[in-house]
Amino acid sequence: MARNKDKPDIPPGTPFQRVRPMLITFFVVALVGPWVFSSYWLNTFSTVACLVLASGTVALLYGQLGMVSLAQFALAGVGGWFCLRLVHGTGMPFELALVLGALIAGLFGLILGLPALRMRGLYLALLTLMIAAAVQVVVNVIGFPDGGPGWTGKIVNGQRMMIARPLIAPTDVDYFRYTMFWLALGMGLIEWARATLPGRAWGLIRKSEAAAIAAGVSVVRYKALAFAMAGALAGLAGGLLAGLNGQLDNTGFPVAQSILLYALTIVGGAYHWMGAVFAGLLIRALPALLNDHGVDGNLSNAFYGFALLVSLIQGRKGLAGQLADFYKFVRVSRIVEGSIIWGAISIGLAFAAVYYQAMGFAGALFLSLIALLFRQAIPGVCWLLLGFFGKRVQDAAEDAEAWLSLRLANVMSALGLMPDHRIVKRTLNVLFIGYFVGWVVNGVFDVDYTVALTIIWSSIAIRFLIQLLMHPAILPLRQKIDARYPKPFAAYR
Repeated sequence: MARNKDKPDIPPGTPFQRVRPMLITFFVVALVGPWVFSSYWLNTFSTVACLVLASGTVALLYGQLGMVSLAQFALAGVGGWFCLRLVHGTGMPFELALVLGALIAGLFGLILGLPALRMRGLYLALLTLMIAAAVQVVVNVIGFPDGGPGWTGKIVNGQRMMIARPLIAPTDVDYFRYTMFWLALGMGLIEWARATLPGRAWGLIRKSEAAAIAAGVSVVRYKALAFAMAGALAGLAGGLLAGLNGQLDNTGFPVAQSILLYALTIVGGAYHWMGAVFAGLLIRALPALLNDHGVDGNLSNAFYGFALLVSLIQGRKGLAGQLADFYKFVRVSRIVEGSIIWGAISIGLAFAAVYYQAMGFAGALFLSLIALLFRQAIPGVCWLLLGFFGKRVQDAAEDAEAWLSLRLANVMSALGLMPDHRIVKRTLNVLFIGYFVGWVVNGVFDVDYTVALTIIWSSIAIRFLIQLLMHPAILPLRQKIDARYPKPFAAYR
């Protein structure tokens, strides 16, 4: 069944149904992460979680209202500054200082949103950029508080003091989970607002402010709500960064970072919560990975420009939007089947890795699941990169791949095997997945490259054999599940 890209999206469901997948994802990461990450990468991913929250505020303003704010990272600095000052100056608990710093940043965000009542587009972007520059200048002059006297709390010519982490999260593992909790709370609030009355009001304002006023929507109230919420959550991210490091550096919130945060939010996707996750990973995890492999992390800036260009060519949905379009056509039966088979394969290979003393159980389980997930997701992402060379080149490559795959599928049918009409694309992506994921795992988890490749390709090979040999038995079960839980626009292959 061919895909019809002109059909409307599947209805998003209730607010809880919108938020639930995100909460489950963050819970699983918080639970499994400390088992597979080293101390260095735990701190790295704690930073990523803070950046994901900051990116979510950019997506809130741009995705819902069409407002370009280049000051969100600066507002994170404001929240971090006040969090540090309250802890050093009053000795209050970190949690209270974190919340108060976020509320103060929300007030700054509300003030920042006042000009948005009369301007948007390039003029609003320039204004917010100047505000971010002003914050950078102020921070460079007064610095971040570090236990000194006076209103600024800055120590001059002395040893800087660091704030203590919260009592419930003193270690790297605890603080990682602590950060994931606040991330789930903040992103859940954004997604809940999108799915309820504020989201509908923001959508109407984005399309036409005149139509929104005619429909009885208070433009002033809902724009102010969006900027205040975005400012508060950005300030929360800044406070969490302060708690992670115990202090903040003057060079931590430059204007360039605010621009980069906005650009990579567009690359990740401003219309889906996974877009903020992609943005956080690109900003922090990618440079850390390059540095871990002995490559200058600044090289990632070249990739950012290429990725932004490709994202704009592909319709500005970003990586998350492209993946959402891809999975919209996957039937419920394939999801159920994949979950069961993926789990069985990953658990079996994890036990095998422990038996042969190649890897730990949790690491091998995680690696196998990632390989199987990438096997499913990469065809929907990598093939789209051909759009960089123009639609004519992309269409020609897809036609050539379809022609060759069809011929190979006919050969498989003649041999009595289940035909695969995307076998060429799958083969290329299996090779890519093996080398790319193995390279990442070798750097992040310090796993031998050969062991990583063995687990990755074994997972994919076993999955392929199961699909090839058990297709006649599985097909009736698929049909029963799809009859029970129909999914619009989905295809069997």
